[in-house]
Amino acid sequence: MNILILEPYFTGSHRAWAQGYQKQSKHTV
Repeated sequence: MNILILEPYFTGSHRAWAQGYQKQSKHTV
């Protein structure tokens, strides 16, 4: 499954969350 994260504020905690999700997900993020 492909997942697209649209994040207008890719800094700080938003960036950390998105990158952590990408690392932990078995899907293509």
